[in-house]
Amino acid sequence: MTGCLGEVVVNNFIKKSKYVGDSVFTHDLVYKNKKIEIKSKTCSTIPKPEYVVSVNLAKNKIPDNDVYFFTRVRKDLMFVWIVGWLPTTKFFKLAKYREKGDQDEHGFIYKAAGFHTEMSNLNNPFSYK
Repeated sequence: MTGCLGEVVVNNFIKKSKYVGDSVFTHDLVYKNKKIEIKSKTCSTIPKPEYVVSVNLAKNKIPDNDVYFFTRVRKDLMFVWIVGWLPTTKFFKLAKYREKGDQDEHGFIYKAAGFHTEMSNLNNPFSYK
């Protein structure tokens, strides 16, 4: 449900975007010929800049999308924050690969292997055109 809510909210946020996630498995939306993948996590508090956004992906896998949008969905499913976006190429330049079980400097333990960066590295959602 977390992922679905994130997709619905970003689709409504980006006016005239087209949802394709039910038929395409590499991205969720198309807008101005850009393939947008939406990644969502649950949370229990308001997101903070030092919190991490993630793309759980094998180290050698190359995604077929142009942009990542990131959301946080409150555990009770009553609120969704769009925390930001990055072009895919920039995300992978900024992100660090972490193995499942690795711990960051704030004590967060990664639940899945993948690429991670702080929310403070993201572009403001309103800057997406």
